[in-house]
Amino acid sequence: MSFLAPLYALAGLAIALPILFHLIRSRPNERKLMSSLMFLEPTPPKLTRPSKVDQWLLLLLRAIAIALLAFAFTRPYWNAPAEKDTDKIGVQRMLLIDTSASMRRDGLWDAAVQRAEQIIRQSGPTDAISVYQFNATMLPLVGIESALQTPAAQRQTQALAGLKNLAPTWMHTDLGLSLLTAADLLQTDWDASSDSNATLSEIVVVTDFQNGAEVERLAEYTWPASCKVRIERVEAKLKGNASLTLLSPEDVLNKDTSAGGDKPAGGSATTAQADVEQLRVRVSNTAGSTNESFRLHWLDGELRPIEESRTACRVPAGSSLTVRMAVPPKGAVAIELDGDSSDFDNRYFFCRTEPLQLGLICIESASRAPDQSLGYFLAQLPLSDATRKVSYQQRQPGSIDPWPSATETPLIVASHELVSSDMDSLGEYMNQGGSLLWVWDTAVESNDLEATRKPVDYSLGMQKLAGINDCVVAEAKVRQYAMLESVDFKHPLFADLADSKFNDFSKLRFWKHRRIQSQPSDEWRVLAKFDDGSPALIYKERGAGKLWILLSGWQPLESQLALSTKFVPLISGLFRISAPVIHDDVSYRVGATLTIPGDQKIMDRSGREVSAEKSDKEIDTGIDEKTDGKGVKTATLSEPGVFRRQNANGSETWLAVNTMDSESNTSVGGLERLEKLGVVMSDSKPPKSDESTRRQLRAVELESQQGWWRWMIFGVIGVIGVESLLCIRKAG
Repeated sequence: MSFLAPLYALAGLAIALPILFHLIRSRPNERKLMSSLMFLEPTPPKLTRPSKVDQWLLLLLRAIAIALLAFAFTRPYWNAPAEKDTDKIGVQRMLLIDTSASMRRDGLWDAAVQRAEQIIRQSGPTDAISVYQFNATMLPLVGIESALQTPAAQRQTQALAGLKNLAPTWMHTDLGLSLLTAADLLQTDWDASSDSNATLSEIVVVTDFQNGAEVERLAEYTWPASCKVRIERVEAKLKGNASLTLLSPEDVLNKDTSAGGDKPAGGSATTAQADVEQLRVRVSNTAGSTNESFRLHWLDGELRPIEESRTACRVPAGSSLTVRMAVPPKGAVAIELDGDSSDFDNRYFFCRTEPLQLGLICIESASRAPDQSLGYFLAQLPLSDATRKVSYQQRQPGSIDPWPSATETPLIVASHELVSSDMDSLGEYMNQGGSLLWVWDTAVESNDLEATRKPVDYSLGMQKLAGINDCVVAEAKVRQYAMLESVDFKHPLFADLADSKFNDFSKLRFWKHRRIQSQPSDEWRVLAKFDDGSPALIYKERGAGKLWILLSGWQPLESQLALSTKFVPLISGLFRISAPVIHDDVSYRVGATLTIPGDQKIMDRSGREVSAEKSDKEIDTGIDEKTDGKGVKTATLSEPGVFRRQNANGSETWLAVNTMDSESNTSVGGLERLEKLGVVMSDSKPPKSDESTRRQLRAVELESQQGWWRWMIFGVIGVIGVESLLCIRKAG
């Protein structure tokens, strides 16, 4: 038999009290009355101190009551046989090992593995040890269920085996997601394990605990009080880390450098020229770094330095510097930073993509004055960007030149000067997927090219282009000016202007506009109206293409549209809808998942195919098209570098993959980051004796199960009851 509180046994010394009371009690000897003495004055009797106890039964009962009470407070229990405890669980310990990219620093990974092995060996023989690796996600090496089901003698061996073949990845650190996932797993498994007698659970995190680790997810999570977290931080051999990032590289990397763009701007170059011909690179150096001098240079396709491109810079610890470099020469795929003690993030990969060559055609006479010309204002618009280069071209009405394809020229703008032959060709153009914006930019009766009055035949265009035979068009009566109303901001054309900062069209005035006598049918969508209720901009799908009709011109003689702030986003939106970007992104971060058709492959630089899995989910493949996932695969980009997407027709698209910028922030974070988010932290050092803790937990459980003290209390009550009855009997 053992005791939880053996010191309470000292209370048994109170047994001496009733014995002492029995021995020191003063009372007269037996009194006898005699008749011969009845007339004498009484004298006090002589008291005697007996030397022996004359009420042994009462004394014994009182001593037993005191002994039982003292014995109950010692909380006695019987030890169960040791062999019955072998499958019981002491402390459930979940070991999380950081395998993010920052763990690649010199000496850091070896220290992490040694620390993990030490934690496993220090655990008690009955502790359930589960092992997980974490970075952006959390993966089991030895799961909780496996740890619970494994016999106690094999638990440490199983946990140590889980560390074999483990290595750091290139993923970023999402510590918050991993911690809340671990806490949920621990709570779920304890609730499901009814045969487990453990009362403690602990999450031990082996990590460099960098400031770049994400913990924001914990802000919306209520941390369980029974689950404690212990951070086991490991340190790299060399402190400090420098990293580099390209600042807005698209315009420079995709620029045509055939005309000397490879050379840096000289001293006489203007600032604008320098911005075009040079690339900005930000170099950051963490606090505590011992290195301050670095060099930047480009790498070719074999990742060899291009010597003539080296640029030196000095970045003090805890600061950053923006460095201007010459645009990369042809064949360069990355920029590298030299001089850093931790080189895991010293390369930034990129792909130089060729922008799409697209055209925009305006059909109108070249003899029109600028203030009467649609094309004059179209030619000024900045429609080109890093993904496409848009060239403007004017076409004479009735020209016999070949018409471009809808792929090469996704949008055509036509004036009122359209002739019948143009309308026939434009109908076929829209059937192939092209978009036509027909601008009714002159009155129904106006001067034509020969200066003779002739009505503009908008009705013929509606018949040939829209298939409406009975359309009647008339000139609207405008007193001073007309305004727009009922703008459909839900349509993609006006979606960018839906914000309250930009959706005010009250300053846009139209001096003239046309009016369709009959209301458009249901197949037309009215995107904007004039304030007299007539349509201003209508839209209809024609075959695979689109037909837009603007019932007023944007020239100053017709309206203020071309000179307003709404003109650029309006025409840019039309071109964007007509030519949706079909370029895939070429810049990704490690961990990104690509959705690729079944006939495509993702290959790394050495020609090895990136493993892909079949997907059965609905995949968004464009603006209005979706697939149910049939014949679609998903591939995860798990390391930095340059990859190529190989199509079934033999064409290739290059992709650049880089580590997350947050991984470069390797300065050590404080535990208060987690404490402020409600995480219950344990001591920084492991307990000195897990075995003694386990024995104590086992003793508490056995004593609570056996409950001997309750029976002893009942015994005390019974003994006192018997003693009371004896006293009452003797008194009677």
